[in-house]
Amino acid sequence: MGSFFTDLLSFDHEVAVLERDPKRMRFIYNAIRLQNPEEVKDFNPELVINCVTLNHTLDAFNEVIPFLSENCIASVKTHLKEYYENSGFRYVSTHPMFGPTFANLGNLEKENTIIISEGDHLGKIFFKDIYSRLHLNIREYTFEEHD
Repeated sequence: MGSFFTDLLSFDHEVAVLERDPKRMRFIYNAIRLQNPEEVKDFNPELVINCVTLNHTLDAFNEVIPFLSENCIASVKTHLKEYYENSGFRYVSTHPMFGPTFANLGNLEKENTIIISEGDHLGKIFFKDIYSRLHLNIREYTFEEHD
């Protein structure tokens, strides 16, 4: 999902990708490439979207949070309610219900995505706008309803 969001957002936003393994960035275009969490501070993102595998999600957040100003964090993973609430950051939680390797990215109107209702209002609007342009079916659930 990280490559998917990078490609999707890079046409309208300045995007940076943090990846320690440069080989994993060989298909990343139109984005600033970062290899160390410290580099996030100079980029100063307005939104951090965490797309690592579920078992590394909290570690990835914990690595970059010391280098963020008061901005918004987001993840495409679930089961993060307590983490978000204790982070001190505005947050938005979204869960695309398709994988970019299995979905027809040229026609997503039969695919679904979830936005968690407890998240930051502007963050939810940001993702609703993106998902609407992709013609995804958007559902909004609370953490409890989703998990």
